Amino acid sequence: MLVLSQASAATSPTLQQEIRWLQEEHYVTTATKTQEKLNKSGSTISIITADELQKMGARNLMDALKRVPGFGINQFNMGITSTGVRGVKTDFSEKVLFLINGHPVNNNLVNGGALSSYNNFRIDDIKVVEIVRGPGSALYGANAFVAVVNIVTKTAKDIDGVELSLSGGSDETNQFDLLYGERIGELDLAFNANVFHSDGINEPVRSDATGQSGRTDFWQKRYEMSFQGSYRNLSLQGRYTERKAGAYLGANNFLNTGSEQEYREYFIDGSYVAPVSDNLSVMTHVYFDHFEFDNLWELADNFYARSPIKHDKTGIESTLTWNWNSNNKLLLGAAAEHQSQYGVEYWTNNGAGELVNISDVANWNGSHNRDIVAVYMQDIWDVMETLRLIVGARYDHYSDFEGSFNPRASLSWEFVPDYHLIATYGSAFRAPTFGELYNINNPSIVGNPDLHPEEIDTFELGLNIDISRRFQVRGTFFYNNIQDIIAPRASQGAVNFSDNVGELEVLGVELEAKLRLRNGSTLGSNYTYQDPTNALNDTRAPEVPLQRANLWYNHRFSRSLNAFAGVLYESKLSREEADPRADVPATTTLDLALTWRNSAEDITITTSLYNALDAHHVDPSPSGVMLSDYPNPGRSFMLELQFEY
Repeated sequence: MLVLSQASAATSPTLQQEIRWLQEEHYVTTATKTQEKLNKSGSTISIITADELQKMGARNLMDALKRVPGFGINQFNMGITSTGVRGVKTDFSEKVLFLINGHPVNNNLVNGGALSSYNNFRIDDIKVVEIVRGPGSALYGANAFVAVVNIVTKTAKDIDGVELSLSGGSDETNQFDLLYGERIGELDLAFNANVFHSDGINEPVRSDATGQSGRTDFWQKRYEMSFQGSYRNLSLQGRYTERKAGAYLGANNFLNTGSEQEYREYFIDGSYVAPVSDNLSVMTHVYFDHFEFDNLWELADNFYARSPIKHDKTGIESTLTWNWNSNNKLLLGAAAEHQSQYGVEYWTNNGAGELVNISDVANWNGSHNRDIVAVYMQDIWDVMETLRLIVGARYDHYSDFEGSFNPRASLSWEFVPDYHLIATYGSAFRAPTFGELYNINNPSIVGNPDLHPEEIDTFELGLNIDISRRFQVRGTFFYNNIQDIIAPRASQGAVNFSDNVGELEVLGVELEAKLRLRNGSTLGSNYTYQDPTNALNDTRAPEVPLQRANLWYNHRFSRSLNAFAGVLYESKLSREEADPRADVPATTTLDLALTWRNSAEDITITTSLYNALDAHHVDPSPSGVMLSDYPNPGRSFMLELQFEY
């Protein structure tokens, strides 16, 4: 009896952990702007928790997103990582809306994306990432085109003290991260500081735009601070990010060591929830965002150009949430935002001497403003216990082009227990950027103030099966029709101009399976088929893999020790029709990680080996620019020590 009692005591923590996992319900907020159970959200959604991020050895957000069905991670000439989703790939990821705790951070008004500042978002501060695939403009407006990614950071309750992490590894990479969280009466405070340095991607290039060979120069320095606090119904969050980097290949696809990219961004967001009654509340939040870059480019040997710019966004949004009966939840919202671009300059040395400010005679853009007013509604109706209908729509009015109306509807039906059928329709839009509207004096492409927004209609049909509490299978069919794609159009002169020239249709399937074993180990896989077709000439869109697959296994040796292995496969990438180069071959990469935590659970050691087999992995460069493609990192090692107090 004594031996049996000791064995039970020894295994009880593991059993308790499994019981907690089996009883845990997953809730999400991004899909509906309200907290809903994952299987009742009416969306194709993935969640990645802090525990999963740590066990896979993820170093930044992109390491996690590449494991998500429908998502692809790419490099382009500036070295910034970009995301392609469901057959739609662009350099600046402007068709994906990124949020931090629900706050939009697509603040680069020239290019429309968020990843100039946040492509290297560190994971230590992340509590969970919610990824909604499909259009989200019915709630969020512009840029929620093919996906919405919401990074939810840790609160005072999650941290409950001090967390300190130190890491170092390949390419002279080192990082320091500090988290502090404390509850003082009714006041919750959380703070994060992060410093990141790396020599970055230093990979060989056989032939750049000038025909020379060498290595990419993509050193990086990143400094970030953030805070969030709450007192009763009042909340406040803010974040400051500064990133500096080398050229990678630079603005002209020219290998050099003289370029320096510099980005600064910060925001502050305050919100207040006014409870009107037990079933009615109004949340209002006001915010201010600032983004700027000051990039120095070496365009050719000793030929330098500098192009600083600044952007501000100031806004207010109010949302009424009314549970007007036991089966209906209504959202009504209104928002207003002012966007401004200023501080635009152009400096050059014309190939010799010091840089000179020539903004008065040859600037590349100018000062511009934009006002946005929006209203939206959404109703969540539980027709019966097994049937939920979600309908909503949003209208956005822009001062510099016509408005955009975007509806969305989803029907979720549990037709037999644990078998959920989800049918969804939604539309979305992407507003023209200030670069696409107003760029001037560019030798290759200039802006067009008469642009219309890009628009997308998406249909989805999904089947989610919970074979057991431990084994889930998901399948989603999607169809995208994208109209008024903004791209260069040839003019009578040598310079192209931005115009609404394209239409893209994408058919695709996403399959997922996840199995949790009784010892706490996890086996998962997903597969994406995506076939984007240029509807104007019925040809397949280039540079997008037809197939992508993930397979990963996390083995739990004990409460203290976990090992992770993840394999990512991407099929070959076709070139543009006029490109004589061979297609980019299919690639397979292997990532490994090992995590150990002491019995007191206050010390954690994580080691990771990414691209463990040192696979040659490139992303295609545009036709006619250079012979070589854009190299991705080779094999890299990282060691992280984390202490909790």
